[in-house]
Amino acid sequence: MAKVTNYPEIYTVEEFAKIFKLSPEAVRSLIRKGDIPAIRIGKQYRIPQNVVDRYFAQAASPEELGFGMWKDRPVNSLEYINKVRNKDNRTPQEFLQEMSGEDE
Repeated sequence: MAKVTNYPEIYTVEEFAKIFKLSPEAVRSLIRKGDIPAIRIGKQYRIPQNVVDRYFAQAASPEELGFGMWKDRPVNSLEYINKVRNKDNRTPQEFLQEMSGEDE
């Protein structure tokens, strides 16, 4: 019976570039600088799935999403939101009306 080995998915430079909306040249440059780990096979690069996953995880970090101001301050998010809500005297209908830009 043949042994089945599960290998991770790998991507070409072009596939990686398409996923992250970069040019293939930019991806190759990042690989040469060591910013993107890749496997070189002959003259071509292949990028493992775990590298793609890691870049998605980095892109989704709070700092990347604009929450860098909280980086050095631990914040209880539920407590913070409730504090903001308590300061807001609008009804839910008024809030939604304002958010939609509709006038009364």
